[in-house]
Parts: sequence; structure tokens; C-alpha cells
Amino acid sequence: MRVTLKYFGLLAEITHCNEEQMELTADLNTLLGLKRAVERRFPDFQKTAYSIALNQTFCNDEVVLQEADVIAFLPPFAGG
Repeated sequence: MRVTLKYFGLLAEITHCNEEQMELTADLNTLLGLKRAVERRFPDFQKTAYSIALNQTFCNDEVVLQEADVIAFLPPFAGG
């Protein structure tokens, strides 16, 4: 199953890209599994606060991923 990963702000700096495609195996079929895989590839993610949106919606880590999902890794937002 192929999904799209999008990185924003500091997370894009850590990965050196804004977007990539990733082929997921059966053991990486949840948002939590994907999160752990990304943190193994990019250990600095573990030191950084971030949120994850699936298809533009915030959801829990146990959601099962589907073909063509778009997962956005978002840094903390600031504003005034």
C-alpha cells in the first residue's frame, strides 16, 4: 500500500523534503506503526513535538491506513 507523507516546518528541515511516497507493509498499517517507522528513520522526530493529520483530519494513533492516504506531520502552531 502506498501513502503520501508531507512534512512541514522544522520537520521538513529534518527530513530534507516536503513530501515523499512510502510503501507500507502489513505491519505498518496503523498511524502508530507509521509514526514509529518515521521516528526510526529520523531520530530527531523523537526530540520534536508534532501532530499528525490523516487526510486533513486529526485522529488517534490506532486508525488503520488505506491506499493513497495523505499523512501530514505538523510542527506546533504559534499565533496571536
